[in-house]
This record gives sequence, C-alpha cells and structure tokens, in this order.
Amino acid sequence: MSKGVWGIMGLMLLSLAASAEEVSFRLSGLSGALEDNTRVYLNQLPPIQAEQLPRFRKSIVAAVEDSLQALGYYRPEIEVQADDDDPARVTIRVTPGEPVRIRKLDVLLQGDAASDPLFEERLGDFALDEGDILNHETYEGAKASLLSLALARGYFDAGYRQSQVRVHPWENAADVVLSFDSGPRFRFGELRVDTDRPVDRLLNPLVTVQPGDPYLASQVAELSRSLSSTRYFRQVEVLPLVGEADEEHRVPLSVVLRAKADNEVELGVGFSTDEGPRTSVSWEKPWINSLGHSFNTSLKLSAPKQDITFVYKIPRGHPLDNYYTLQGGYQRLDQDDTESDRLVASVHRWDKNAYDWTRDVFIRSEYESYTQGQQEDDSFLLIPGVSYSRTRVRGGLDPYWGDAQIATLELSEPWWGSDTRFVRLWGRSKWLRSLSDDHRLIARAEQGAVWVDEVNDLPPSLRFFTGGDLTVRGFGYESITPVDANGDRLGAKYATALSLEYDYRVAEKWRLATFVDTGTATNDYSEPWKVGTGVGVRWLTPVGSVRFDLAFGVSEDQVPWRLHFTLGPEL
Repeated sequence: MSKGVWGIMGLMLLSLAASAEEVSFRLSGLSGALEDNTRVYLNQLPPIQAEQLPRFRKSIVAAVEDSLQALGYYRPEIEVQADDDDPARVTIRVTPGEPVRIRKLDVLLQGDAASDPLFEERLGDFALDEGDILNHETYEGAKASLLSLALARGYFDAGYRQSQVRVHPWENAADVVLSFDSGPRFRFGELRVDTDRPVDRLLNPLVTVQPGDPYLASQVAELSRSLSSTRYFRQVEVLPLVGEADEEHRVPLSVVLRAKADNEVELGVGFSTDEGPRTSVSWEKPWINSLGHSFNTSLKLSAPKQDITFVYKIPRGHPLDNYYTLQGGYQRLDQDDTESDRLVASVHRWDKNAYDWTRDVFIRSEYESYTQGQQEDDSFLLIPGVSYSRTRVRGGLDPYWGDAQIATLELSEPWWGSDTRFVRLWGRSKWLRSLSDDHRLIARAEQGAVWVDEVNDLPPSLRFFTGGDLTVRGFGYESITPVDANGDRLGAKYATALSLEYDYRVAEKWRLATFVDTGTATNDYSEPWKVGTGVGVRWLTPVGSVRFDLAFGVSEDQVPWRLHFTLGPEL
C-alpha cells in the first residue's frame, strides 16, 4: 500500500477521533444564580459527541430554557454554536430577558388555622410577595412552610385545595393562587406508657401536656429529650398515635421506656501535659428504686493524682432540674512541691431555672493532711457555699457559638467547727464566637480570691495556683505562684488568668490557632504578670476536639517553651 493511501487513512482516523470527542459548553451572557442553575441542568444531559450536536441542539436549548424558567426568566434568547476550529467546544450565548414577576398573590387560609396567630405571623413573613421574581424553588418552599407548620401544630388533615401559578410570559407577569385548608387542630389525648420499671414519680414532672391541650410537636420532642437526659433509660420512644385519634380529634401519646442495665461500667484513658497519662473507671447504678435514686462511683489515676469519688442522687420533683446529691471521696496528690491526702463528704441541693442557670447550694466537710513546700500540717473545715453555673453551646462537637460561666462562694468559721476563718470566691467565664464559617474567637477570664489572715492557714486545695493547659500556656501546671526562700511553691490568696485565641479552619476537621494568655497568682498583685503565646492545631474527632499547642513564656528573660495537649469539648 502506498504512503499516500496510508496518509489518507491516518487523516480519516484522526477525523473520526476528533468527531468522537464529547462536547464541552461555554456559557456567555449569564452570571450568578442564573449561570449556576444552567450548568446544573446542562450537566444532566447525556454525553454528546461533537457530530451529534445537530441532533441534540433542541435538547440543549430546552435545558437552558428550563433552568431559566425555574428562576423566573421565561423569554430568553439562546444561541448554540460550535467552534469552527474545534467542534467539541460549544458556546451557548444567552440573553435572559426580563424576569416574570408576581403580579397577583392570593393566599387563602381555611380551617382552624385561620384563627391561629402563628399562621397569621407566617403569612406576614411569607416568602412570596407581589412584585417578586417568580422563583419556583421559593414558591415550593413557601408552600412547604405552611404544611410543616401545620404538622408541627397538630393540623394533621391539612392540605392545599388549590395551588396554581398562571404565567403570562408576554406580560412578564404571574398570578399565584394558594388555597390552604388546615382542617381541625388535633389535641393531646391519653398518655399510654409501656415500661419495664415503675416510673410514675419520674414521669409526672416531665410531662408538661394534659389531655385536651392543643397538639405541639415541640412538646413531644421536649418530652423525648428530657426522658433521654435522665440517664435512666436505654430506649426512649415518644410517638403521637395519629391514626388512633378519636372523634374529638384527640391523639393518644405513646411512651415506650426500657431501663438501662442494673450496673454499668466504663473505662477510659487519656493524656494531658499537666498530668501525663491517666486512666479512669466508673461504676454506675442508674436505677436503685422507684423514687429514681441512682449511684455512681469513679476512680481516676494519674502519676501525680489519684482520687475516688462517690455520688448518690435523689430526685425531688423534676429529675433533671431539682435533686439532691450526697457526695464523698478521697484524693491523693503528689505533684511538685505539694503532697496531700484529702477526705471529703458533702450534701448538695441542685436547682436549674428556665434560663439554664444551675444553682448548687452545699455544705462540705473536708480533712486534709499535707506538705506544701516546707510546711507540714493538717486541716479540718466545714464549708457551706453556693455555686452558679451555665453552659450554652450551638454546633455540637464542633461548636460555632457558646459560652460557659461558673462562680462559687465558700465560707468557713471556727465557731461552727472549722480550723480556719475565710471567705473564698472563684469564677470563670469562657466565650466562643464565630466571625464567619472559617474564623472564630475564644476568650477566657478566670478570677479567684480568698480572704484569710494568712495563706498558710489554708490547705493547698484552697490556695490559688495558675499556669498550664487551661490557664497560662507556656508555663508548667500550677507553676505560677509565690515561692519561699528555697524556691518551693506556696500558693496564693488571689489568681487571675486571661486568654484570647483565634482559630482558622484549613480543612473540614482541622483548624490552626494562635493565642495569647496572661495571668498571675499572688498575695498582693505586686509581681509582674506572666505572658504566654504560641500557635496550635485543632483536630475534630468523634469524642471532641484534640488540641496541640506550642507555647512560649515570653514574659521571662530566658523564654521557656512547652507543648500542651488536651482532649475534650471546647466549653
């Protein structure tokens, strides 16, 4: 075969290969949402070979028209043209024209919803309005919003008698008619409880609805959350039995509860630069009797600290908001210049209010035998006090908003049996706020003060120290404190710690951080404050945020540095 024939065949093969290439589209004349939506519609077309373009031209035009109509543009001008040099490159030139706007909007409410103030409020803030561009997604969303509100408020027979959009493209106008019939509003009926334990004393304070009350899905969800939060049950199901509603439209409420095992044991391991490796084991009896009493004990072990605690819980009224606890424990501490053996027993009354503040009124007795630096002593104290705390979080394990506050006041007087007279106040506030999806700030302030004649009259557990993972990074754990002539740490009457951190998200589960911390533990605030600053990495895991920090004590002449590692929730 001659070279000329081979050349002709080669050209034919190249031509066939070129014609078999799939076309790619370039849009011209569109931007923003119009361009994005058109690309979505074009991507739904089957693969088109360059030589197939004439046959698919109508399909391409139809896809562009449909994408624009969905956003209210009904009279576009569309031109589809292949590149002369490269037939696989197709340019679609679009002039969208004037949008269709809602000329007339009629929304008619019928049924019991016509007198429901929340429906009136919803219509006052309806997603559709006369003069708006006819966006079909917005239209469908507006329709769905009335249905979802109806279901949430017990209008189980709700539906549209008429939902119509009449488009007049040549007038750039559309008339929308929505006729919504809610039917009757259903009410709560009898409570049907299926349980394997006697729960009347626990359930009654949690059930906030009575037979005959108007149905609200939020109250069903709240009852389910409350029952789950009590930690008594391994299975909680709260369901409205709409199919069993009676002639008066009363819906029975089914509650299925299955108690946890009589005994639960949990093992845990962890690590922090303050304590090093640590392990824990807890044993819980979530259900002791029909009154809802429960018992928990935990053992925590690390190189410097070992402690065991006991908590006996007694509900009074609402099991989540009002209860007593009897607590006791023993702690052994051997860290740096502190050696301590401490026995504690206390009684607490807990109350939570509607603003999520929890009040803990307590009386605690404690005996502590200790060595602090060169001081060896023991102490018995009987301490009444009160604590207020609140934690608010939005965003789950990776919060984007939240804050936590706690403040504790404790008193001691010799005339009721204590060895020392003092007033001790301690508080901490932490704030997390997002500046945008990828940027957030975390601020923390901590303050402690104890009014006592001599700090040496207090056991180490009531003196103030600061420094470490959770206070002033760049310094050792509780290393910031007054020292004696031998350099031994003494503890202080006052302590202050402040922190500001900026986090930037670099990937879905990773953030970079930079921070500055400052603080002091002092008897008179005459010493310079310590300052630590550095950078860190945040890694989101299923059990919370893992935080690695490299911090430098920049306030020192010989700048120390430390690696800090912590695991747990941000707040």
